[in-house]
Amino acid sequence: MAQQSSIKKLPKVLLWHPPIPSLYEHDVASRVIPTINLAALFEADSPPGHALATTDRAVFEAATTLGFMAITGLPHGADIDASAKQTLTTLFNLTAEEQRSLWKRNFEPSNPNLYRGWFPLHSGPTLSREGFEIGPDVIRSLPNPTGDVLLEPTPLPSDTVIPQFRTVAGRYYAAMETIGAALLASLSRGLGIAPVLFRDAFTEGISTLRLLRYIPRHDLPISDVLKTTRGAHVDTGMLTLLAPVNGALGLEVEVTQGNWLRVPAEEGTLVVNFGGLLERWTGGLIKATRHGVGAVDSERFSIPFFMEPSPDTLISPLPLEGIPPFKPFLFGDHLWATTTQFTENWGLGHLRPHRSNYEDPLQRVLDQSSSEPVY
Repeated sequence: MAQQSSIKKLPKVLLWHPPIPSLYEHDVASRVIPTINLAALFEADSPPGHALATTDRAVFEAATTLGFMAITGLPHGADIDASAKQTLTTLFNLTAEEQRSLWKRNFEPSNPNLYRGWFPLHSGPTLSREGFEIGPDVIRSLPNPTGDVLLEPTPLPSDTVIPQFRTVAGRYYAAMETIGAALLASLSRGLGIAPVLFRDAFTEGISTLRLLRYIPRHDLPISDVLKTTRGAHVDTGMLTLLAPVNGALGLEVEVTQGNWLRVPAEEGTLVVNFGGLLERWTGGLIKATRHGVGAVDSERFSIPFFMEPSPDTLISPLPLEGIPPFKPFLFGDHLWATTTQFTENWGLGHLRPHRSNYEDPLQRVLDQSSSEPVY
């Protein structure tokens, strides 16, 4: 008897694009960008049933059509609520001297941190922003026998400067990991692949919690601001969880070519979108959709969380029928090659040589957008 193939056939998904009568119309955005209650994904003590299957279908449909969704029914609510976000964004109230002690080495050569930490306010062709990047060392130790820059510790303000900052950041980070892992498990079921493929990759992941502050560009005419601040791009990684701060998000998504909608921002929800690497890994089934930041007319904060596997995760074609072949590579090589294209990490590529035979798997995707996320 012939051995049954382990290759899974890609599920057939009906693609339907509703008409877009008006740019930025809130009720249109609500219809196009689904809001999905994920409570069933976290009911570990309950056997798989109708609620889980229904949630999985909704997640899979959103991931394979628009590539965007808003999610509710989340665990650890107190760890990611408005109070937690206020504590995290208090970072931007530090004095200039306190800020400088946290700057990346690209901006303060005497500081040891190269990858994690603060990048100071800078203005580009799209917007003016500053930010702070936090790694997994806020919740677990990071053994780093090879001295990999991707595993360096995060410089954090002391409790005397911002009380409970590390504790709040750690709880927020852990909650995002839990939510991201549940989404990846749901996608595994939708794809028909073993959950272990994603689960093992993220067990010792190096996800990034990024705190961002934007200021308005009053030096540009408003028409030019609207043209330039969007910064349309496709994320280069796996998936992103984005939380509104003070009821503001400012995110816009290209629902059809040239038609942009502002993503609704409601407290207690997270916005999810998928990156080019996950699109490539799934043979284009999961969609990485172009999006960007709208015009900033007042100070605004943003807290994206980028789900990233361990640097030594081997990215190779998944066991799905129809996946275009590509050369396997290590995630760490991909992450460093893409992150060093960003303004805050520009010119650092040579400091971490590739550890595999890396070729950019996303060049087709990036050719269609700007290369730098601007959340």
